[in-house]
Amino acid sequence: MKKVFLSGIAIVAFSNMALAGGKLTEATVVPVIPVVKHDTSGFYIAGAAYYNNIYSDDYSWFTDTQNTQDEIAGFTAIVGYNINEYLAVEARASKEFFQEDYADEYHYSFFLKPQYRFRDEANYEENYFTIYGLLGFGYVNVEGTDGNTPGASEIIGKTLTDDWQFQYGLGVSYTFVDTDHPENDAGDWSIFAEYTMYMDDQSIDSTRLYDYNPNYYDELSMNGLSIGVSYQF
Repeated sequence: MKKVFLSGIAIVAFSNMALAGGKLTEATVVPVIPVVKHDTSGFYIAGAAYYNNIYSDDYSWFTDTQNTQDEIAGFTAIVGYNINEYLAVEARASKEFFQEDYADEYHYSFFLKPQYRFRDEANYEENYFTIYGLLGFGYVNVEGTDGNTPGASEIIGKTLTDDWQFQYGLGVSYTFVDTDHPENDAGDWSIFAEYTMYMDDQSIDSTRLYDYNPNYYDELSMNGLSIGVSYQF
């Protein structure tokens, strides 16, 4: 009985060996390669040029067809943080450097930025598109200036509107991936374009909007288009 038991142990032991060419060899051990997790969080900075419309009734892009419409252009500085792949937060400061008619404007914004990246998760070295939204609040200040509007001298330096507003927008970006940082998004550059609504029917503080009836032209709105570039740290 003891011999049978020892024979069984020998059989089990030899079953864990491989027989090749009449020689016993140990089974090959495949090394386990650790998977490097890609970190999508981090700070970024951006700059954008914008073209905005300020108006108190209907507007038309790139035209001067509306009496209370003004076209302005300026620059926006952005500091943001990607919490993860799907959500970021941003702080923005903007100032106009060109106005067509009557409005001298600057504004600040704070946004939540939900985003979706069209990215191959199996290959983080490929460039990719992102679509995103902007949801938040911002402060808008509009003062009267001379511009090209006859009769606007009465509002030069006067505040037309000066308040906080709910703001929203929609944008798309294209990212150029820095392949020297496979573990995160550091070094990536992006170009982006977006539409933003900064102010919707905000009451005018001044008693009039140059030579027009204050009982009708008593609110201002502002929206705009932006194009810019960002850099991820």
